[in-house]
Amino acid sequence: MADDRLIFEEKAPYLHVTVNRQDENNKFLDDMLVILADKVNEATAQGGLNGIVLRGAGPDFSHGREQKPGPEGPPKNAYEARTQSMDKILNVYAAFRAFPSPIITAVQGKALGFACALVAGSDVAFASEKATFALPEMHHGTPPTLAISAHSKVAAKTVAHLVYSAEEIDAQHALASGLVSQIVPHDELDATLERFLETLAKFDPIDIATVKKYIATSPGLPPDIASDLAGYTMATIKSRHNSYK
Repeated sequence: MADDRLIFEEKAPYLHVTVNRQDENNKFLDDMLVILADKVNEATAQGGLNGIVLRGAGPDFSHGREQKPGPEGPPKNAYEARTQSMDKILNVYAAFRAFPSPIITAVQGKALGFACALVAGSDVAFASEKATFALPEMHHGTPPTLAISAHSKVAAKTVAHLVYSAEEIDAQHALASGLVSQIVPHDELDATLERFLETLAKFDPIDIATVKKYIATSPGLPPDIASDLAGYTMATIKSRHNSYK
């Protein structure tokens, strides 16, 4: 039987992924995490894509994960907690980082918990003016260290506020702190995303991958080393075209 909880559509040069559990607020089940990570890793191995686009069907992006034990039952110790649940989450974050081109998210409504972390871990995020974001895990007795690990591109004080208040923040707050890239009117979200994809489709995949890797690597480097790396990287990449313009 076809599994339509995650819809994958390859429309070159992009892989489009839609979370499609509207009756359950697009919450992820653990097996969906495995499917998503495997699909992203498969796309990485195959190559040739300029990006992966992740969206949620219906009014919201996603309300996060559905906290339900698998068939093996609840974990009995820390090792089982890590392997049965936590690894599935961390493997999605790792797959996003390893994919060489941008992970692109478009958020029309709520992005809560794990879904907020997916947006934070994406490379480019478009948000409707109606979008909201939250990390409500503390209400459930869970310090969300896994989700925090995906927020490396977001201002630390905003992450702390998200965790300690467990409240939703609006799109303006998300933009100011680096959680999203751009806010657009609600009815212009699709058109804005399409224009971006049309532009990105014109670029060379190796150039795209180079930029993603440099953005991920350079912030932690001393300025002189970051500068040297920028020069060596550009010289190497431009040499493919015999062009140093």
